[in-house]
Amino acid sequence: MRLVPPLLRRPWAALAAGAVALVAAVTAAALLFNGGPAAATWKSLSGTPTCDCVIKDSGSGKYRAVFGYVSKASVDGTIAGGNNNRLELTGGATSIDAKVTTVFQPGTHQASFATGWVTKETSVTWKVGGKEVTANWKRPTCGKDVSLPAGGNGLGPIVVFVAAGVVAGAMTAAGVVVGTVTVWHRRRRARVS
Repeated sequence: MRLVPPLLRRPWAALAAGAVALVAAVTAAALLFNGGPAAATWKSLSGTPTCDCVIKDSGSGKYRAVFGYVSKASVDGTIAGGNNNRLELTGGATSIDAKVTTVFQPGTHQASFATGWVTKETSVTWKVGGKEVTANWKRPTCGKDVSLPAGGNGLGPIVVFVAAGVVAGAMTAAGVVVGTVTVWHRRRRARVS
């Protein structure tokens, strides 16, 4: 029993199937990454950064700062991570695991990002667009109504499309191999007869 469907045994059909898969992957990527107009780049935040609460682990004496913001703007804006959008630590910790918010949508956003665990002696200040807010152990503990942002580094869609491209490339390569073997087999049969 052959594992390759009869249609794909023809080299042109295998190449066409690979090409269709590649075009589908590229089209899906374009649709996903071009979802709407780009946000404007801002130098200052039209609103305020917030820190309503922290998540405490009393056993270890560590906490996670939960930051949000209020934007008075009527459109989305971007403040890239860097000197104008950063976290500053004072006290115990010297480094922190966190990715600051860079896209600011209109309205109130209570928990747009959270830091990694820092010691209770450490204060974490978010400096963004000329404004700042500081979190420390003395802030109120977050309640169950605060929904933390999802983890991850934002590379999920990229990984999916790279995998799709690899599959499409493999299908195209398989088509080339099938075509090459078919041509070689036909030439060999022609020489033998």
